[in-house]
Amino acid sequence: MQVALERRPGSLAALTVTIEPVEIDARVEQLFQKHARRINIPGFRPGKAPRRLLEERIPPESLRMEAVEDLIDVHYKAALAQLELQPLERGEIEDLKMNDDGSVTFIAIATVRPQVTLPDYAAITVTHDATVVTDEQITAQIEQYREHTAEYADVDDGIQTGDYVTVDYTMTVDGEPYPEGDASGYPLEVGTDTFFPQLNDGLLGVTAGETTTLSVDYPADYSNADLAGKHADFTVTVLQVRRRTIPDATDAWAQMVTGGQAQNMDELREIVSQNMTRSADESDREAIRAELIRQLVEGAELELPEFMVDEEYEHLMEQLRHQLSRDHMSLEDYANMMGATVASIEQERRVLARDYVRRSLVLQEVARREDISIADEELDMLVRMVAMSSGQTPNEMSRSALKRMRKELEESGQLNHLASRLFHEKVLSLLEGKATITVAGQDAPAPAEEAPADETPKRKKKATKAAPADDAAAPETTPKPKKKRAGKTAAGEAPASPDAASEG
Repeated sequence: MQVALERRPGSLAALTVTIEPVEIDARVEQLFQKHARRINIPGFRPGKAPRRLLEERIPPESLRMEAVEDLIDVHYKAALAQLELQPLERGEIEDLKMNDDGSVTFIAIATVRPQVTLPDYAAITVTHDATVVTDEQITAQIEQYREHTAEYADVDDGIQTGDYVTVDYTMTVDGEPYPEGDASGYPLEVGTDTFFPQLNDGLLGVTAGETTTLSVDYPADYSNADLAGKHADFTVTVLQVRRRTIPDATDAWAQMVTGGQAQNMDELREIVSQNMTRSADESDREAIRAELIRQLVEGAELELPEFMVDEEYEHLMEQLRHQLSRDHMSLEDYANMMGATVASIEQERRVLARDYVRRSLVLQEVARREDISIADEELDMLVRMVAMSSGQTPNEMSRSALKRMRKELEESGQLNHLASRLFHEKVLSLLEGKATITVAGQDAPAPAEEAPADETPKRKKKATKAAPADDAAAPETTPKPKKKRAGKTAAGEAPASPDAASEG
């Protein structure tokens, strides 16, 4: 087999491969024997008829083309292996030529993993100031816990700033009813409402069950033409008044908020200090890693395959559209809210896509040079971790049950996501070990450790989004070459806001 390589822009590789006549003849004979066994000729057992009779039923040209197509696939893969190229997508046959000597030459075009020139990552230096947890921050955190454990109760005295109130109100404009401005069961925290700011002062001193009247004069340039330049009266009925009571920072409260892990306020402060220090250490480590990656990627030289950038861009845009759909927003609505245009948002996502692809390729090159990979045993470990997180005990699960779970995780893509995160962690840990890292204020950033659940003050948890992980751990296969073919609400109008004083 003769192979020649031509590098083209965009991480394209043009492979010119020549298949020798002897290989073609051998494959033709194999195919002839294969087809001959399937041909029935009266008077002869299958495959035992004279060759002359068999050749009459097996067109030699179609047999030769079938042999060439088979060998193209074999030699394409062999050429990639010989040249140590890693294809990123299925190749295309650009040209196919039958030579006079019986050989066949074809040109295959493939997008291959780009050549990455890495800087000396052992020479990278990162200096970082350690985050210091102060007594004031610990006290502020405890105050947040007090607020999170506050109790709410109905009150009968006059409304105060900070009370949680529910009201009904009806609206008249220049003495005429205006149903579009009415509301039932409108909730607000007195002192912070921005939709109907007049309620913040107008309700002070009013008690539950009472009715009061508020007036608003809309400016001439008010956004709602029906209300511009007009006088409105609101009849407001207070349905409920609830007041928040923050518990005192007592030893009894410390026991309650930690589920008995802290017996007094001093022990609570120690637990909070440990948790905040752990969080600060993890934040420091993430900052160090971000700087390490920044220097590594900036010092690397490579040409980005545009199709990878396009795929990552489409993935990012799909993520954004999905997030917006959950908030019942269009991309146009989001752009208006951000004071941007759809085109500028798309451009931002394309820049992000290029950054993500560049970083991924650089880290994968580090992994290739350092022989970092995810072993099958590590994948099994990830499956067991998922089983434990779902309340199952891996030791009590049969081998077939674990095998089924692994297959389900593979099909859903979850296992690849977990493996990618583990791969990413391995690469970053190696880079940390080779770089020179100086952390002022501590010896070294401690690895993140989760605080035991029973040592964390009880509070409502907020859902967090996992950072996107590079799919660097996905198994790589050699795609077959393919022959090149020709041509390949309006948002409804929002209710009128009574905040006339802030308009115009």
